[in-house]
Amino acid sequence: MSRPLVSLFLSLVLVLQGIAPLEAATGAEAGDSHAFRDSVLPFLKQNCVSCHNRQIKTAGLELDSFSDSGPGPRQSALWKQVREKLVRGEMPPPGQVRPEPKAVEAVLSWIRSLVGDSADAAGDRRPDPGRVTARRLNRVEYDNTIRDLLGVDLKPAADFPADDSGYGFDNIGDVLSLPPILMEKYMAAAERIAEAAIVARPPVEATLVKYLAPREAEMEGFFPAGDYRIDHEFPAAGEYELRIRVVDRRYRPKKDEPPPPMPANGIMAVSFDGNRMKTFEVEPNVYERGTFDVTLDAGARKLELYAHFLSDGMENIPEPVDRDNSYKGERKLFVDNFLLLGPLKARPLPLTESHRKLMTCGDPDGGYQPDCARRILERLLRRAYRRPVREGEVDSVLRLVEMACKEGDSFAEAMRVAVRAVLVSPHFLFRIERDPDPTDPDLAHEIDSHELAARLSYFLWSSMPDDELFRLADSSELADAAVLEAQVRRMLADPKARALAENFAGQWLELRNLDEVRPDPDLFPDFDAPLRASMRRETELFFETVLNENLSILEFLDARFSFLNQRLARHYGVEGIEGDHFRRVELDGLQRAGVLTQASILTLSSYPTRTSPVLRGKWLLENILGTPPPDPPPGIPELEAEKVGFEATLREQLEQHRSNPGCASCHIKMDALGFGLENYDPVGAWRTRQGKFPIDSAGTLPGGRSFTNPSELRAILVEDRKDFARCLTEKMLTYALGRGLEEYDRPAVDKILLGLEQDYYRLSRLVLEIANSMPFRMRRGEEER
Repeated sequence: MSRPLVSLFLSLVLVLQGIAPLEAATGAEAGDSHAFRDSVLPFLKQNCVSCHNRQIKTAGLELDSFSDSGPGPRQSALWKQVREKLVRGEMPPPGQVRPEPKAVEAVLSWIRSLVGDSADAAGDRRPDPGRVTARRLNRVEYDNTIRDLLGVDLKPAADFPADDSGYGFDNIGDVLSLPPILMEKYMAAAERIAEAAIVARPPVEATLVKYLAPREAEMEGFFPAGDYRIDHEFPAAGEYELRIRVVDRRYRPKKDEPPPPMPANGIMAVSFDGNRMKTFEVEPNVYERGTFDVTLDAGARKLELYAHFLSDGMENIPEPVDRDNSYKGERKLFVDNFLLLGPLKARPLPLTESHRKLMTCGDPDGGYQPDCARRILERLLRRAYRRPVREGEVDSVLRLVEMACKEGDSFAEAMRVAVRAVLVSPHFLFRIERDPDPTDPDLAHEIDSHELAARLSYFLWSSMPDDELFRLADSSELADAAVLEAQVRRMLADPKARALAENFAGQWLELRNLDEVRPDPDLFPDFDAPLRASMRRETELFFETVLNENLSILEFLDARFSFLNQRLARHYGVEGIEGDHFRRVELDGLQRAGVLTQASILTLSSYPTRTSPVLRGKWLLENILGTPPPDPPPGIPELEAEKVGFEATLREQLEQHRSNPGCASCHIKMDALGFGLENYDPVGAWRTRQGKFPIDSAGTLPGGRSFTNPSELRAILVEDRKDFARCLTEKMLTYALGRGLEEYDRPAVDKILLGLEQDYYRLSRLVLEIANSMPFRMRRGEEER
């Protein structure tokens, strides 16, 4: 019996696992029950129920239990997916008898009556911009915000726990929780940041510190030659006196024997921070101690002090004399101790740029006017909270400053206390947006200008707004569409927009996963850390160029240029590229074009020992076409990797794998896409053979279109540009909003796509359309639960 739509409904039910049923806006009468009885139900019976019935229940789906009246509006989400599959021609899969076009159109007509058409219904639908949960700064945003707020580039978030991800991104408000361990990390980081941002210059008194050299060979730091080395933390810049005490036991006459020849003077060198300061002659004595003084000019940091012997003076003493400078296990000439006194003339610490940026008034050494702290805090809180300060906020932090000063802290030390308090405030750690009525889900409203400035800056820069955005937000000019567009273009031209390539593109294209990939070193000995870094940088530079040069998003699919350095060029077999720096290289489009043929993508979508059409096809479905496949059913056996290329081709192995009905529906398209990239090995190098078999990159997609090589596959993807445009739009809008998209976002996505299409699919236009979209500029309340 012919079963052309078995795989269609199998795929659909797996895709829809975990999706909550949606109420259709058309009500209980939606969908024509007569049409369902006369057209849809016979369609299901003829093509589907032989596998999807109460007995077999393939994929847990029963399609023989519908009554003549139909499934009802609560299953509208399922039928929307059915519509998309039928419209795209993805079902039935190749090799199965296709239903008559009239039968398919009858099903589509009934689906439209059930769920409506999004384009037609958009005008009748109440605008719903959705809402974003109060969003914690992720690690990248935290580091960048600290950098731009205080001028301190410590990257403290490297010590924070990894951020959770949702919908493919790590800036999603619903998953950015605040576990206790992270709060502890915030407090520790705030202390470090405050100390780095503000220079405190309290008076430093001279102290005397003694370091005693180890006596026994088993003690750490023991030098048989008598040397001594220490690391000392100098508390302040200034002069220090170092006194070195040396013990000399080289002249040891034995009883009733004439004295041996007198040793020559020993030569001791004193080095400071790796540089030789002075040398001394050590005259031979009997059980005598000598002292040697050195004046040092040190900075306020940890530095090395090292006294070592260039000569022990024993070179001319005839045998038999111990030549290893030892006597019964003891050293004959050695450094006994260091005495370090200082600072004698302490110099104040130099003021850093971050200090000058923050401490806009007051004397560095302690004196300040009564209103100075308030003026500093007003500006700090406004920038740290990314909005105007509210009544009482400055006063609460100011009390901490006054309390610290009363307890004896200098003004700078007291301001460090204030900075620490600000950096652990929820208003800094979270991006909080306010609603007139937070519990009214029907009250949609425009976000205020400061919230808009923050949304823009964290979208494009992964950081806080700059002074220009603050100024326009204060004057409410930013809400003007022309001003907003001018600011988006200005921000994209700023070097900080590199964050969009690193964070958005790094997650959209899954470049971050490249760090975890470990190709087999025996099979790919040339793969190393520099090559991995070059792969990633190529793709980042490519994204930045498409954005900065106002190019079309279709360049991601088939651009005839890329960026190579010598290491990556050698990997690609491109000659004439020398040096570590990247330069733009024009391509002929035969072996390389667009991101799909870049080694970063090809490597992260492979196994350590072999390529995987499944992984590569899945990557394309998720990140280029926006139709991710469901998880595989349990119990599916793995491929026998050791046979690939030796006993059978990978294609033959996968054809056997697809013989399982539970696998075929998803693998039909996924495998075809992946096979189109089989000319690239697991680390992205071009190849024409796999073991003893020639590479076959041909494939046929649902709908009947075929290709024979990677360039023909790219041509098909470019032809289907609307699928890619929708996928990229949904990905970027998700990243910009910090939440997953819902059905009510579809009209906004359609509008963005319309503007994108009218401007030749330029990537900058996509950014502009998102920044001016309803979900980006508005929000609503949420019903109490």
